[in-house]
Amino acid sequence: MKKQKYLLLFLCTIFIISSVYALEGTVEYNSVNIDYSKLNTSKYLILGDNFLKRAENTKITKEKRNELYGEALGSYITATEINPELVDIYGKIGYIYGKLKKYTLAKSYLNKGLNMDIKNPVINYYYGIVCFDMENYNQALKYYKRAEKLKYYDKYDINFKIGETNEKLGDLVKAREAYARALSARPNDKITQAKIRSIDELKYDKSQYYYRKKPFYYD
Repeated sequence: MKKQKYLLLFLCTIFIISSVYALEGTVEYNSVNIDYSKLNTSKYLILGDNFLKRAENTKITKEKRNELYGEALGSYITATEINPELVDIYGKIGYIYGKLKKYTLAKSYLNKGLNMDIKNPVINYYYGIVCFDMENYNQALKYYKRAEKLKYYDKYDINFKIGETNEKLGDLVKAREAYARALSARPNDKITQAKIRSIDELKYDKSQYYYRKKPFYYD
């Protein structure tokens, strides 16, 4: 019984240290003697997913959201220390740092994931989100379209984001096409229906602006 209590205390200490350092953007694992080979990766992934899901709740305060993001980071970073080959998790870490507006750290983890597997749809998807949040819509569209081409698992979400990014870039025809694909994946979605309806009311495809030369990311 004593051994179990000590083990639980040890794991809690690791988790708290990881969360605090992750939120600050500095994780100093070498300052603590941890044998990662004895830790369970799946437990930290589940913890990270749970914290991330709670952080995305729109009804909580900014302070609570950032706290939960920090806890998710601590879990995910610990998981990558146990198993450095978890490519998708580098995407989630990059995404969270992006939400915390730590864009240098976000891109660092995303680039690490891309260097491991440039054809990973999850990494490309999260890179798109970070670029979108930075208002770099050309780059966001590039990564979103790559994620779509690589068969990102959520057809609704990736197409909605492509539509949303095209709207920011001013190409409502491309935006409508993407929203239509999103709607086919989720036919009763009211938000997407409203997006398509608002574009149709503008009759954008009849304007001369639509026939301009298309930029590089449509190649």
